[in-house]
Amino acid sequence: MFNLKVWLPAVSSLLLVGCSSLKYDGPGTVQDFATARTECYSALMGTADGEPTVNCGAWTACLTSKGYVRDRYGKFDVEELEMTISCTD
Repeated sequence: MFNLKVWLPAVSSLLLVGCSSLKYDGPGTVQDFATARTECYSALMGTADGEPTVNCGAWTACLTSKGYVRDRYGKFDVEELEMTISCTD
């Protein structure tokens, strides 16, 4: 039998995990991370529909080459640092 009191908290937990903040881990300080992101963005930036954009795969590869990887426990929280970007596949 479907019990809303049991399922609602479980589903809510899954949704919150799915919306968790994007974090990276890697060497150095926040300034080093910001510099790496700026370098990658500048090197990869293109335009789509008149808006600046980067390819998601190339973006990830560039940051990885500089020592930064996505890590849910990473020390660099992109949203908290207000460093979000939009990328395309």
